[in-house]
Parts: sequence; structure tokens; C-alpha cells
Amino acid sequence: MGILDIPYQRGKEDHIASEMDRIPLPFQVRGKKIIVPLEDLKGFKHPLSASLLKILDKDLLPDHDNAFRTLKDNLRKIKESNPENERLFHALWWHLPDLIDMASFLPADTRYPNHSIVDHLEATSALAGCIEGKLIKASLISVSIGPVQSFIAAARKTKDLWAGSYLLSLLIYAGIEYIGQNYGFDSIVFPSVRNTSFVKDSLKEWDVNLIDEFQKLPNPTKKVASLPNRFVAIVPESETAPVLKNIENVIKERWKNIANEALTKLRTQDAIIDDSYLEEQLNSFPEIYTTSQKILYPYEIKDVIDDFYFDNEIDEDMNFLKKIAKECGGYTPDAGAFYNYTYRLLRSKMDAVKAIRPFKYFKDASMHNGKMLDGDSLAGDMKAIVEIKDVEKIDKLSTINAIKRTYAENIKFPSVDELKDKNEYGLKKVFPEIYEEMSSFKNSYFAILIMDGDRMGKWVSGSNAPEVKEILEGTITNDALKKLPEDIKEWLFNRKIVNPSYHRSISRTLNIFSTIVEHIVKAYGGELVYSGGDDVLAFLPATSVLQCANQIRKVYSGVGGITFQVNGKKYLFKDEILWINKIPYATMMGRTATMSAGIAVVNHKFPLRSALEIARSSEKRAKDFYGRNSFEISVVRRSGQITSLGSEWDINNFDVISELTDLINVLHKEKVSMRSLRKLETSYSKEEGLFLEKKEILEHYIAYVLKKSEIGGNREIVKEKLKDFYKIFFSAEDKKWMCIYLPLYLILIQEFLLRGDER
Repeated sequence: MGILDIPYQRGKEDHIASEMDRIPLPFQVRGKKIIVPLEDLKGFKHPLSASLLKILDKDLLPDHDNAFRTLKDNLRKIKESNPENERLFHALWWHLPDLIDMASFLPADTRYPNHSIVDHLEATSALAGCIEGKLIKASLISVSIGPVQSFIAAARKTKDLWAGSYLLSLLIYAGIEYIGQNYGFDSIVFPSVRNTSFVKDSLKEWDVNLIDEFQKLPNPTKKVASLPNRFVAIVPESETAPVLKNIENVIKERWKNIANEALTKLRTQDAIIDDSYLEEQLNSFPEIYTTSQKILYPYEIKDVIDDFYFDNEIDEDMNFLKKIAKECGGYTPDAGAFYNYTYRLLRSKMDAVKAIRPFKYFKDASMHNGKMLDGDSLAGDMKAIVEIKDVEKIDKLSTINAIKRTYAENIKFPSVDELKDKNEYGLKKVFPEIYEEMSSFKNSYFAILIMDGDRMGKWVSGSNAPEVKEILEGTITNDALKKLPEDIKEWLFNRKIVNPSYHRSISRTLNIFSTIVEHIVKAYGGELVYSGGDDVLAFLPATSVLQCANQIRKVYSGVGGITFQVNGKKYLFKDEILWINKIPYATMMGRTATMSAGIAVVNHKFPLRSALEIARSSEKRAKDFYGRNSFEISVVRRSGQITSLGSEWDINNFDVISELTDLINVLHKEKVSMRSLRKLETSYSKEEGLFLEKKEILEHYIAYVLKKSEIGGNREIVKEKLKDFYKIFFSAEDKKWMCIYLPLYLILIQEFLLRGDER
């Protein structure tokens, strides 16, 4: 603190923040205190999967003296660049995880090393602004805006789709910025906003000097919407009501400013044909939902929980917390001990607020020359009072969709024609040898990719969170806890870990993921529309969409050994960790957290809104029918025929898309006729009267079909590769989605993605 010229303080906020993150262990104030030296730790526990990450050894951890020297030097640089305290505070927050190597893996508490000192410092800092007298008086607030899907989906052009996503991020950021400017961005629990372009622009506007050499993640892009439509923050309890009101006002004000700028431009073009109901249309968006829940102390928690939830465990939790304190030398529970209940109350309140859905009624009777106007051509929910002309057609739009279109005018975003022209690039990226074989190439299809984290609601609520016994395993020996009464051990070990650091871990990981996704999509020839939290929306070449989606889901979990470089830095995703230049940087979502994908592949003349609906439907089926951790691809041919099929990403440890990619390469290398492979369908054709068993297909029928097929290369290699591919799917015979023709149809779909209708 001397380096920063700030007096050292450690007050109630540190105690409450520690208690929020603390596992209620015994022997803290009496008895033999449990101590685990850093050098005795076997590793860092992944906050979501509870895997033991063996990275806290001398070969990876920075040398203590060198790390301390680096820390002091970096703090001096920040102080010299930001001499005023407010600017210094913002700069420290922005650079905190990057001040020394592996900062995100330095445990805040070595007894349960599942959260870092960075997480603890942020929680402590947020609570420091909530001290009233000698008590912490803080509230969690939740803010959400909408509508989301209908607002984004009202699109004829790719720019419309981009503008819908971007405007939602821009509007929710107005509320986040208010919190950041008045209380600090450390007060934002979800989403993590560090390394986002919106925040970087705000800090620059506030004369905060950031130091580029500290930056380890790729620089944030200004083109991609990177924030979800909601946020959670910590604010002083006494200021909760005015804060929520002010947030609502700043969001509305930002929308008004965006709208006025667009409307001014439209008026100069004589595009508005009736403004009688313009204000009513304008004021119907956005819908803003707010709620709050104060952090509860032990003396009040029971009554509040009993009022809200008929079936709860508050009595049991309070009894055991008191028992650990009284009989086993643990800490006396304070406000921090009940964070999980506070967060649960906040979510319940927001669900109730959204269920009520208050709205202002208005009757849209917009007319032109005495005739009632038609509905908006993109959505139809409002009258089309604006006419916008372009080279293709005249779009008749409502005020809201006209603002979207106008906002996107100055953005360079590829059209569907430009996207389908990227197919050659995608083919060269994924199948370079096949690309070299082709004398000519033409493919008029493109893909819409929608991806979403599986069971994210359960992860955030804590239903999927690891239990205490999983976190303590391998960190605290059984000897330390063997004297505990059996009932206390059972309650303690089966308790879920839901605390601020848990939520910040999810938030930080999703922030890193959204930063990385754009570079993956670009590498496969695509264009990212939105990556906020666990959601992804992107346009991609048909030729590379499956492989891109496969890589994205691996990066999300931090597995698969995915690597790429940006600005000289090498990023590697393995062992549930993001590594930067061979040094562990942060945890990803982990092996137990997965993603599902919906893909629509359509001709470039196909209506964009319909394509988006098909992709969303495919994503829903990937989760509901294929059981999550899955994908479904729907191909719409020019004739209108739709083919939909999917699979789990991994079947018995086999990566389906990687195996498919390898097989396609072999089939082309050995010059196999795809038309010949279609004969495999007759092994289960009603018309032919054939119903072969899986064993017969593997041992006899594949070889028989290949013998009759046109093959310019080695039949034996093709036979073995095909059999291996079929075996992967046949091993999943217990899955409801498994059918005997699925391997063949995946091959044919991938082949169609390479060539489109042109063959």
C-alpha cells in the first residue's frame, strides 16, 4: 500500500467477504486450527468441476522474490500513470489479474483452494462501499432488459441481426456503467466486464490510463455485442431504491439518444410517412425489469426465508452453523454465512417481476392518405410508419426496427452473398487437401450457428455446484476433521459451494470465453454477431461450421488442446484451463459444463428470419432430444426440403466431428464415390426388405457395398475407417436418438456442406 500511497485499512468488509466464501470449518477460534501451507497444496480445485488442477508446483508458480518485485514494479507504473485515487482505483481493478503470473490461481484460502485472491479482493472491495456504522449494509440488485429474441430476430439483413444484438448490449451497459462510475466495476457480480470494449471506452473517457503491456487476453473488439441482457451488482442497502430508479433512467436515456440520432437522419431522407404514434412505438422499448435483495443477518434470515419458501432448509442450516461455532470452535455466523439464500431470493424476485410483465397499452392507428398502414414487414407487431429504400427493395418498418436499420448503416458487416463467398476459405481451412484437388468451386450456402451453455440456470443457482467434500478432497486430510460428530460431517460435506467467488468464477470464465470466441469464428471464415455470457450467435461458411462449433464448445470447457495465436501470444485450452504462453491463466467452465449447438444451413436467398428460427429450433432439439452436450444441423435445400440430424459431441470418448472430418479426408483421398456410399441405405430399406443387424453391417455389408463401389484408392483403408466410424455410433445404441442410418447421413451432410447443390 505504501507504493500506492494509500493508508492500510482492513475492516468489516474483509470479514464478511471471507465469511461469504468460507466453508464453515471447525477449530477456527478454539482447538487445533486447520492450517495448510501453500507448499503442501497438491493443486488448485476447479470451482465448478472440483477437479484437482496440479499447477501449484515450483515449475509453474512464479518465484516468490521475482513475483513480488514484478508486482511492486507494476503497481508503481499504474500509480505513476494514474496519480488521482479514483483513476488509480479503476486502473487497479482493470489490471488486477494481470499484475503477476497465475494471479487467478493464488488461493485466497489454502484450506479450500477453489477461489483466488483476485475473487476475494473484488468481493471485499465491493462491500467496502456498503459500510454503515460498524455494520455491512449491502444489497444485491438485478437488472434485466428485453425483449431479446423477438427484437434480434426482426431482421431481413445480416446488419439488422447484428444491430439488434449490439443495441441490447449497449443499453444494458448504460446500467452497468452507472454502477461502475458511482461504485466501481468491482461491484458488478455478473457479468464480468473486465476486458470489454464498453468498459475500456468508459475508462478512457474518465482519463484512466491503462497499460497495454500488462494485457494478456486479446484486446476487446468494438464490433461484437459482448454483454448479456442482465446484470447483478452489490450496492449500499440504503441507496438501493434510487440506484434502481437511476439505472432505469440511464437505460431509457441512452435509448432515447440512439433513437433521436437515427430519427434525425430518417427525417432528412423523408423516410417517415406518419409520426402520429412514433413516440408510443418508441416508448414501448426496452422493457426494463429491476429488483433487489438485501444481504441478511442471522437474526432476520429465518423469517424472510420462511415467508418466501414453504419447503426450505434454513432451520437445519442455522442449527448446524451454530453447533459448529459453539461445540467445535468454528466462527459465529454473520451476514456472509447466508449469501446462498440471499442470491436465491434475488432470483425468485426477478422471476416474479418478469412473470407479471407490466406494460403500457397503446393502440397503433398510424395512417397514410386516410388508409391504415400495414404492419412492420420484419415483425408485424407494430405499424410500418417508416419506409427505407435500398438497392434491393423498400422496407416498411416500425420506429424500432427503423432505428435498428439506421444504427447499422455505418457498420461494415458482411451480407449473405459475402458470407456464402467465404465457403472456399472455409474449405481450405478445414479440408486443405480436398481443396487442392478441386479444379473449380461454387457453393451458395451459408450457416447460422447458435450455441448455448447447458443447464446454465442450474450452474448459476448452485444446483450443479460441487459439494464441500469434493472441494476438501485432496486439500484437507481426514485427520483434521475426524473428530467432528457424524451429523455435522454429513451436513458439512454434502453442502453446496454457492458464494460470491463461485459466481465471480462463472462470470469471469464466461467473459474470457466471449473474448476468445470471435477469434475462433474469424479463423473459420465466419462473422460473430453476439457472444455474451454462454450464448453465441455467428454466421459461418457452410464448409467449416461443424468444425468451428466443435472447437468453440471445447474452448468453453477448456479441453481438447485447442491452440491459436493472437498478437504473438499463444493460447492453449487443456485440462480445464486457459494457458497463455505456457503459463496457466484462468479456469474455463470445466469438463462438467458443456455446450449445445443449433445450426441452420440455407441458400443465400433464403429469408434470414426463417433461417434464424430454424437454427433456434435445432438448438432446442439438441438440448431436449439429444440430451445436451450435443448438436443438431438443419440443411434447407433450394427445393425447400429440410434435413435435420444431430448427435452428442462425444460418444464414449470419441470426438464425433473430428472423426467425421478424418473420415471425409480418407474418402476423398481414396477417391470414393459418394453416390456409391448411398447403397448403405439399403441395409435397412423396407422397399428392399433388408433389415440387417449392426454386427452384419460391420462384418459384411460395408465390405460388400465398397466392393461394388467406385473407389480409385485403397478399399481396405476405406473399409476399416468406415467400420470404425459406424462402431462409434453403434456403441450408443441405448440413446433414444441413435438410429442405424445416422453415420451415413452425417457423412452425406458433411459432403453436402462442402459442395452445396453445385455437384
